[in-house]
Amino acid sequence: MIGRSIRIFLVDGTSTGVRTAELGLSTIKALAVPRASLSAVTDRPEVSKTGAYVLIGDDSESPGRKKIYIGEGDTILTRLSAHNKAEDKDFWDECVLFVSKDQNLNKAHARYLEARLIKLASDAKRATLTNGTAPTVNGWLSEPDEVEMEEFISQARLLLGSLGYDIFESQSVSPPSLTSTNPIAPPPTSPSVPDFQYNGDGFAATCLIDSDAGQFIVRSGSLARKHETISLQPTYKSLRKQLLDIGVLVEHNDDSFRFSQDYAFGAPSAAAQVVSGSTVNGRAVWKTITGQTLAEWQDARLPSVPSA
Repeated sequence: MIGRSIRIFLVDGTSTGVRTAELGLSTIKALAVPRASLSAVTDRPEVSKTGAYVLIGDDSESPGRKKIYIGEGDTILTRLSAHNKAEDKDFWDECVLFVSKDQNLNKAHARYLEARLIKLASDAKRATLTNGTAPTVNGWLSEPDEVEMEEFISQARLLLGSLGYDIFESQSVSPPSLTSTNPIAPPPTSPSVPDFQYNGDGFAATCLIDSDAGQFIVRSGSLARKHETISLQPTYKSLRKQLLDIGVLVEHNDDSFRFSQDYAFGAPSAAAQVVSGSTVNGRAVWKTITGQTLAEWQDARLPSVPSA
């Protein structure tokens, strides 16, 4: 994967305050604004531009999960001011907006961005999406404009990730669609990285590693055990429930759930505990087809430490 340079500027000198994010040699700019700081950015040029934005907050019904709303506006500040007063959008505590530094976005571009970001968030299932409608993008833009907006979207995903949110990142590692409405390929995987398996009573799962993104991806069709042990931490009980609620885990038989799609975890133990419903060390239980544990496989690729 080719390296990219992202510049994050802390406007007020704190990591939780207003921040800007820019991608090297690109015209896109992101502005992250805590809701409490909304009145402090009214004179910033970004909020007076046309663009798309994401309202982000905690989902009170699913601990650890984010709730989001995606919108667009000719003058983004006007929309944010309205959302700040709306009772049905009281959940958000930060907004991230995306604009062009050279002001080449118009209303049609912004509507396209809104529709595509809603689709990406809906497919990723990483956050609770509150948008009531999912607009289509057919016929809105010319082919050249559509290609440019898809590049803008791929850059927006990078900037949002650098600001700490992965809500648009696809779980899928299947071959990408070649249609113009879904041209962004999933992270490539190295042929030198084997698949890892974890099997037991009521579960049988395959996991692969995306070393570029630092993710452990449980493959579609893997089985997770329904039964949960007493020792399973509440965090993973909640995560299993969330995956059931959003349809990542679906009914398979009396003993098992099935992964309806690829799903990425941030750590091998998280993946293993969701699969087995028990407290386990992921580095010890995920194994290659030859029986090598994930820990052994990783250790073999690190330089040996000379003995004292």
